[in-house]
Amino acid sequence: MIGLILLAAGFYALSMRPTLKHIQGETMGTTYSITYASPPFSHSVDDVKQQVDALLEAVNDSMSTYRNDSELMQFNRSEIGKPFKASDELVDLVERSLVISRLSDGAYDVTVGPLVNLWGFGPSDADKQPADHTAEPSEASDKKAPEFIEWMMKNHPAELPSDKEIAEARAKVGYQAIIADTRNDQLTRTKDVFVDLSSIAKGFGVDKVAFLLESEGIKSYLVEIGGEVKVGDPKPDGSAWKLGIRGPAMTGSQPALIVALQNKAMATSGDYLNYFEVDGQKYSHTINPKTGHPEIGRLAEVAVIHDNVAEADALATLFMVLGDKEGLKLANREGIAAHFTYHTDKGFGTVNSDAFKPYLPKEH
Repeated sequence: MIGLILLAAGFYALSMRPTLKHIQGETMGTTYSITYASPPFSHSVDDVKQQVDALLEAVNDSMSTYRNDSELMQFNRSEIGKPFKASDELVDLVERSLVISRLSDGAYDVTVGPLVNLWGFGPSDADKQPADHTAEPSEASDKKAPEFIEWMMKNHPAELPSDKEIAEARAKVGYQAIIADTRNDQLTRTKDVFVDLSSIAKGFGVDKVAFLLESEGIKSYLVEIGGEVKVGDPKPDGSAWKLGIRGPAMTGSQPALIVALQNKAMATSGDYLNYFEVDGQKYSHTINPKTGHPEIGRLAEVAVIHDNVAEADALATLFMVLGDKEGLKLANREGIAAHFTYHTDKGFGTVNSDAFKPYLPKEH
């Protein structure tokens, strides 16, 4: 009898071991994917998905530039010089973006919207957009790629912007014109600038979903929105989550770089999808606020590993502007884990910041 009880208890214990569950959906003009571990009869997929969808919809309502009634768009129409009462999350995210802007001396600037629109990469003609976006279309979202490429080729400027048009747009750019008062939850524009959080809001959405899961007692998870990822504790079998960086694989002669992570975030940015070509010249969606032109340098992709996805997302964009050489200097100075893939005459090369090297497989 005791043996039967022990056997039953053993079967029960096995049946209650955490298993991996999966959720997929669409948000911010791209797709999301979530894998999480929980006991079989808790945290049902339907319940978690409902909470996630509601949360991401709230992020869109607050931070989308493709929704005219979003909180961010209301701020962008607010009276110059008059404090705008905003949610603490929006104020906090704007302040975090300003910190990175100051860190980069303006190479990263969330008021770059007028230039983005001028070059045909923004929401200036929203009725032609392929989907409702909060963040920029994802470089890693293969399902969305054909739709976005078709739209981009139809909607990029028929003629490249003139120097005069670029100068006029640059006059409306400047992160210094934004004041974020985190104590009183207020934002103020000191001149007519347009804030676009595309380069940080998608990562923020990932962080929010990760926080939701953890608040529900789910500690082991992988959350991905358009290629930006946050992982929690190791999987139920004790193994770390493995993420791929496509950089080395661009030549087709090498496999993607695989990194094993736990309780970390990773974001990537690259020039290989969101661009258009005129007369054989590629024009990337990454606009340099200082020059007013798309970055067409030798950097092809950058991946950043960080504690949170929002800042990893913004830093990846920043490094695409700076390029691998200046970006590497900044990453090493600030202790940022970054992996750079750059164009060479023979294909592609890679270089890592000092903080990234511990994440490399042993053979590297």
